[in-house]
Amino acid sequence: MSEHQDDARPAPRARTRTMIVIVIGILSVFVILLAVRVIARTRSDRALKSATETAQAAVPQVSVIRPEPAANSDLTVAATTQAMQDTIVYARTTGYIRSRKVDIGDRVKAGQLLAEIASPEIDQQLRQAQADLQQSQKNLDLQNATLDLARTTMSRYTAADADNAVAKQLVDQSVAAVKTGQAAVAAADATVASNAANVRHFQELTSFERVTAPFAGTIIQRNIDVGALIMAGSPTNNTAAAPSSITGGANGLFEVARIDWLRVFVNVPQAYAPNVHAGLPASVSVRGQLMEPVVGTVTRTANALDPATRTLLVEVDVPNASQRLLPGMFVYVAFKISAAGTRWRVPATAAVIDAQGTRVALVGPGNKLHYQSVVFGRDLGAFIDVQAGLSGGESVIKQPTVSLQEGQVVRPIAPQPPSDD
Repeated sequence: MSEHQDDARPAPRARTRTMIVIVIGILSVFVILLAVRVIARTRSDRALKSATETAQAAVPQVSVIRPEPAANSDLTVAATTQAMQDTIVYARTTGYIRSRKVDIGDRVKAGQLLAEIASPEIDQQLRQAQADLQQSQKNLDLQNATLDLARTTMSRYTAADADNAVAKQLVDQSVAAVKTGQAAVAAADATVASNAANVRHFQELTSFERVTAPFAGTIIQRNIDVGALIMAGSPTNNTAAAPSSITGGANGLFEVARIDWLRVFVNVPQAYAPNVHAGLPASVSVRGQLMEPVVGTVTRTANALDPATRTLLVEVDVPNASQRLLPGMFVYVAFKISAAGTRWRVPATAAVIDAQGTRVALVGPGNKLHYQSVVFGRDLGAFIDVQAGLSGGESVIKQPTVSLQEGQVVRPIAPQPPSDD
């Protein structure tokens, strides 16, 4: 039994030695991996340091350009056409439409009859006023005759009084009768003048029964038809006429527009406003239509900017004898605007705007970098105007980076000229 116990003792010792060997192997592998990682990082740090030193020692390359002289700028603004003259014709008298002479699209001349209004009440009032005038005129004749009689009687009594052939009271009565007659004639004359004015008033009202065109143009809206009741001065909305108006909903009897000339109101941005003036040519075009742009002219400006939009209101008059353009069209107005106070133009990528102001990066003598302060003008998107700070002979860095420092030596690369191929 003791021999069996002696044979069982070496087994735990063998297992212990095995565990120790395994642990030592694991530690050895860990140490080897750690050493490899440290060596690799050391090599990487050395390579990075070497690359950094090489990059710092290398001269950066920059693309340079010459400032271009500023040229005229194209400005295109959307707008809406309007008739040169556009007015709504209202009724000046009350009644029913007796006849209608024109419809939408008809061209009319100044003073041409558009419609007739039947106003029996006004006609009757005119006849009444004429009768009153005639009555007052007859009354004036009567008062004149009475006055003549009073004057004759006074003359007789005055002559008889010289011979003491008549009583003094009769003389006084004859004088008073003359004065009364004179006052009656004056009153009757005033009544005649009043009735005559009343007649002229109703004659004017009856003249309004003929609705005429205020100027030569085109009927672009009709809101009435025969039999429609018209109130003097009141808007009309006859939906049965189905009008189409460029000024809004149905309103008035007719709308007349002069469309042989059109006007276009354009809002010009503040940057271009100083260069827009009366007489500046402008072309008006309609996109989507195969037609040549119509050349117009700036006739006037508001001479003040709208503080809400910082734009200048500009009116462009456009000839439209062929009537290719219609009032209410959405059009584009293009201007050729000259530079104001601008001398040079550089790419927008060359602009440096930071806490130190507006600058551009230049390559100076010895290929040293210099940040030049400039005054920018109009921003044209891909390019920007320079009003002051450049003379035109500088080498401007086309796209400076934040790593470039003042006085740093750089290697300028000029753009290659285009090949003949």
